[in-house]
Amino acid sequence: MAEERDPTPCRESLGVAGGPGTSAPSWRAWAVAILAAALLASPVPAVAAPDVPVPVSRYVASALAGHPTLGAMRQRVAVKENEATRARALDDPKVWVGVVSVPVDTWSFRQEDMTGKEIGVSQAIPYPGKRDHAERIVRQEAEQAAHELEETRNALRADVKMAYFELSTVRRQADAVRQARALLEQVVDVSREKFAVGKGSQPEVLKAQLEFQRMRETLLSLSNRERLLSIRLNTLSGVPASEPVPALDNLSEFAFPRTAEELKRLYLENRPARKAIQARIRRGALGIVHAEHEGSPDFEVSASYMQRDKTPDGAKRSDMFSAMLSVTLPIWRKGKVEPAIRAMTAEKEMAVLEEEALDLEAENAIGAALSSIASYGEAARLYRTTLLPQAEQSLESGFEAYRVGKIDLPMAIDSIVAVVALRREYAGMVGEMHTARARLETTTGRELE
Repeated sequence: MAEERDPTPCRESLGVAGGPGTSAPSWRAWAVAILAAALLASPVPAVAAPDVPVPVSRYVASALAGHPTLGAMRQRVAVKENEATRARALDDPKVWVGVVSVPVDTWSFRQEDMTGKEIGVSQAIPYPGKRDHAERIVRQEAEQAAHELEETRNALRADVKMAYFELSTVRRQADAVRQARALLEQVVDVSREKFAVGKGSQPEVLKAQLEFQRMRETLLSLSNRERLLSIRLNTLSGVPASEPVPALDNLSEFAFPRTAEELKRLYLENRPARKAIQARIRRGALGIVHAEHEGSPDFEVSASYMQRDKTPDGAKRSDMFSAMLSVTLPIWRKGKVEPAIRAMTAEKEMAVLEEEALDLEAENAIGAALSSIASYGEAARLYRTTLLPQAEQSLESGFEAYRVGKIDLPMAIDSIVAVVALRREYAGMVGEMHTARARLETTTGRELE
């Protein structure tokens, strides 16, 4: 960073030995002209970096590969898939072993004909269709979880891109300010020397120094914003927050020929959030059927074998086999089944309304993004083809005029300030174009580059 100058424009502090009639060194004026030409060398300044720029796709790939939120949602999908398998399984059978009708006075197994030792097994069997619907409900929950995972991936990808685009824009703006500040520093030197030889005024020197310090404040603000965006980009990408962000791609204008109708079709076909809501709607419909089946009886089949001892006189007794079918009596329909049906119906209707709300939100987002891309694109083209060239031409001619004394210092400073402001605004417009397209990708559920 350039050494700060003493703002007091006295001749002693300026270190100029010449008196009022002494000529200012001509090399400084030529240095100002050379720096002005360097500032005008390219319509849009590039961020100087020794490394090859890292594309946004690398940060997106890093985020999608290792973000913990995505890992947690993948586990949730696995949970639902395993729950679907469990939902169809039958309850475990029951096995029992016991004694039957043993007289308590003798505890003899031979005294009474009905006494015996019994072993049995039973199996609960739900009403036909209940297991199938239970499995399909959980399958829909697993599908919903999978779509929500994809929606999170889309949102994360858009967040990474927007952080990348904003960081690239801020760096581009900071580079424009640095170049202009370096030129303005030379203007301050020239203004001091003119004042030292009696050709300038103290207000001119103070104005030059004031603008120089204003650019320093602007650069500090942009540097702070760059640090914050670097931390955000690293955090989203699964990179340590303190790791320096290398050079990024410079953003440029782009044509976007897609129409609102095409984007709406892409949204209807691809948006994971909409597919997740549709899975909820199907789950609600299945839940209604499943709740209605709760009013149907369940069954339990059992079988047992009883071994009997011989009679007291030694006669052999036959063993016994028993089988039984039990049926539940769903008599509490009004208190159990009907509320469940109403709850599932309300859940389905809620999902339908959420789908309609998401459709309206998507239509609004598509229209807003297309409008932003079009308006920022037109403004950026105006800046690139008209405003910036005119401002740069004004700067070049203004510095030549200032060098030969045809215009005063404030006009020369205004030319610098105008160019740097236009370049910052141009970089911001191009960045907004890319940001609007990233938001469209979230809305449509797919990349649009």
